[in-house]
Amino acid sequence: MASFPLNFNYVTTPLWYLYMLAGLYLILPIVSPWVAQASRKDLKRFLYLWGFTLFIPYIRVLAPFFGYVGNYGHTGIFGECDWNPFGTFYYVSGFLGYLILAHYLNLYPSGRSKKQIRIRSAICFATGYALTCGGYLWTQRYFPTDYAYLEIPWFFTGFSVFLMTYGVFTALQTVRISNPRTQARLGRWASLTFGIYLCHFFIVQVAYDFVKQYVEWPPYLQIPLIAAAAFAVSAGVVRLLQKLPCHKYLIG
Repeated sequence: MASFPLNFNYVTTPLWYLYMLAGLYLILPIVSPWVAQASRKDLKRFLYLWGFTLFIPYIRVLAPFFGYVGNYGHTGIFGECDWNPFGTFYYVSGFLGYLILAHYLNLYPSGRSKKQIRIRSAICFATGYALTCGGYLWTQRYFPTDYAYLEIPWFFTGFSVFLMTYGVFTALQTVRISNPRTQARLGRWASLTFGIYLCHFFIVQVAYDFVKQYVEWPPYLQIPLIAAAAFAVSAGVVRLLQKLPCHKYLIG
């Protein structure tokens, strides 16, 4: 934790999210006035540019296969180099695009029927999942020990993960829950999510070691088991912490 002011490390991997979240909070007061007065055309123009940036990680990987050798040993693209990491599309890329996309989808909902939206959402999710899985197998073949490449297929700001995120978000937009008890139950689950995220990494590691050693199932069954076990245990840990007398002071 001593290095936390500078960056996260392997032990604190989930905390990468806090740095990203802090950055969004810092830029929101600057961007929000523009978003509030931007026309639909303005928002779409930004989202089209942001959408292109979702392909940049793949362009960076594929460029050498077409003869690109970089610039003075640096393989960045669109103006990136050792002394300039801010390429052409730097200022319209990143997680801010998801916030503006969510704003756009809420402000201008689709006029299609619920069935049509859900079918489209399912297709987007399935396509994104296939690209993520297939991309990982491809990078594993060509870059078997290089995590810088192996993790590209599941970049959160990559096109494949965007498709899955878009599919889930638009599908949930069609859901309306009117039952107060169900709303309250979902609210209680929602209150656990951030805590689950922050503690899940350690529990996933323990679950992986346990399942790998004692559960002789094929990987396509072991992985869902590890995920379900880690989620359940993480939720239990966070729920237990919420019951501590000092909880309200810790979060206040």
